Amino acid sequence: MNEQEIDWKKHGLMTDEELKEIDDNFKRIEKEGNLFILRYFDRIHDKLFTFNNILIVGYFALSKLSNSISMFNILIPFINLGILIFIEYRMMEKSIFESKITTKTKNDIDKYGGKINKTNLFSLLSIFTTLIVTLIFLNNLLFKSN
Repeated sequence: MNEQEIDWKKHGLMTDEELKEIDDNFKRIEKEGNLFILRYFDRIHDKLFTFNNILIVGYFALSKLSNSISMFNILIPFINLGILIFIEYRMMEKSIFESKITTKTKNDIDKYGGKINKTNLFSLLSIFTTLIVTLIFLNNLLFKSN
């Protein structure tokens, strides 16, 4: 019996065209998912930058309002700002690499994959460092200010 003679719908099965359409939809969803990951990283980084800037102002104000808090505490959110800028630089490098991906060798792509994983870990680190900077600020605000 020839495959073309089989009525797949009659047997409750999908046709090759339907399976190809489902596969194409999954590939599109996967591609869009990768784009959304980058958008979410960008949004998280933007919020961390904004919040860190607020913390910088808060540290300045706190050091002026209380004599028990040193001006050197202002270095804490600036160090965090440096981490955030470093991560943004890594994300920019990632985009530059991807814009020329067709000219890269397999070895370059393998090295790139490891670098991307590290960038994702740095992004997670930036969330934790911002949390730590916030906790230090709250500690100074609540327990050390007069």
